[in-house]
Amino acid sequence: MITALIIFAVTYALISLRGNKRLKIGRTGAALLGAAAMIVFGVVTPMTALGSVNTDVLFLLMGMMALVVGLEYCGFFEIISDWMISRFAAGPKLLAVIMCLNALLSALMLNDAVVLLFTPIVIRCCIALKADLVPYLVGTMISANIGSVATAIGNPQNAFIVSEHGISFMQFLANQLPTALVCLPIAYFMLLLFFRRRLSTVVDSESEDEERMNIDRTRLGILLFVALLTFVGFAFSGKLGIPMSVPALIAGAIALIVVISKEPEKSGWAIRRIDWSILLFFIGLFILMKGVEVSGLLSELTELTPGFGQGETPTLASTAGLAILLSNLVSNVPAVMLLNGMIPQVDVFIYTLAASTTLAGNATLLGSACNIIVAEKAAARGIKIDFWKYMVIGIPIAVVTVFVNVMIHSFIF
Repeated sequence: MITALIIFAVTYALISLRGNKRLKIGRTGAALLGAAAMIVFGVVTPMTALGSVNTDVLFLLMGMMALVVGLEYCGFFEIISDWMISRFAAGPKLLAVIMCLNALLSALMLNDAVVLLFTPIVIRCCIALKADLVPYLVGTMISANIGSVATAIGNPQNAFIVSEHGISFMQFLANQLPTALVCLPIAYFMLLLFFRRRLSTVVDSESEDEERMNIDRTRLGILLFVALLTFVGFAFSGKLGIPMSVPALIAGAIALIVVISKEPEKSGWAIRRIDWSILLFFIGLFILMKGVEVSGLLSELTELTPGFGQGETPTLASTAGLAILLSNLVSNVPAVMLLNGMIPQVDVFIYTLAASTTLAGNATLLGSACNIIVAEKAAARGIKIDFWKYMVIGIPIAVVTVFVNVMIHSFIF
């Protein structure tokens, strides 16, 4: 147990320092090192480590990322960009459109993959409309996290929760959609208060537009139809007795075939566009958390956490509060993996945990992978989103939306 504790503490410390530029190891490297240490020091055997990896989660994420790559290649995001530029001027209405579209896409596809492609759209629109980029980029971060709350495929932590507890796609949607629908307008109006003077400001950006993808409407139509069938597959996966990874993998394979059928030389490009680091990160965490479990460390951590010990009954409020703290220390994916083993295994706690860890990610720039992706894409274009100034906005939005989430789930259950 002592060995597991040391490995666990060092790994989570390295993950929490992912924003430190002096530290060359990223969150994926930290998770893989922790997993390797659990095996090398005998906390888990190689076979136990292999058996701990949840392939359903990995295949689900892989398939959805491949589908997004196909949509990107066919010009789906360029069409959205052109539509926004032609219909809207800088101001509250543009922010509302960006947040609603981004939240919808993040619910329908993996939010990390969505913001990777949606952020350049927002930048392109703001440049064309001579709008201040920061309010709209912040809105992109926050709406991606909120929108992803709604579905089992919206973010990695939801995929993990669904797979671990055998929750169907429709069951998850029915319990989480109200939180997303209520929290999105709350966050929007809070952003209007924070950025009321900057939303309509006219600026001349020095950033240049990125290279555009060519629009292939025939292949795009095929992929949109495939996406529709995929969501039908998700909806009926429980009744058919198949994991959601099956329709996701089929959709991803078709998306890659669509790309390669036009330009075979693009196969390498398509494969590189899939974020393999997320999948490796998950593999590392699965093995790390297995070591925490089999060593008895998880039971000890549960006992030592106020409100979670023997004879104590955790409340939704204490679960949500701990979710906010851990999500911003180590990011929401490792937070949900740790807390999943500590909370009562009943629906109200499971759903509250899934939503709380996601909404808590809005508190800081390092709270979720979405925030990091948007900030890094913006920085690459010379646009700085200040870490401390963001917290002034992010913390109130995270606290209010997590509170609303607790109230909604208390009412539902």
